[in-house]
Amino acid sequence: MAEQNLELDAIKHLLEVEKNASVLIGDAKIEADKRLADARLKYNSEYKEKYDVIASELESDYQNKLKEITSKYKSEIEEYKKSLENKPQNDEAFNALLDKYLSI
Repeated sequence: MAEQNLELDAIKHLLEVEKNASVLIGDAKIEADKRLADARLKYNSEYKEKYDVIASELESDYQNKLKEITSKYKSEIEEYKKSLENKPQNDEAFNALLDKYLSI
């Protein structure tokens, strides 16, 4: 009987150890999840800050280049218009050419 009590005590002790281990594992999982969430929050915040800086730089560069290209485009169009205005127009030859092609 004493031997049976020793076996029961050993089994109870092992069950208690297993229960404690289960609690420790659960606590460790909770702590790991918390640390992962904190790390994810930290790195997402850092990512967003860096992303915003790069996006801002790219947007600024885009706007500057757009202004430069728009200015160059307007300048070239004005130059072209002036060059057309300075060219002499031969209305008689143009009208004769139109008559020739339209009367076919």
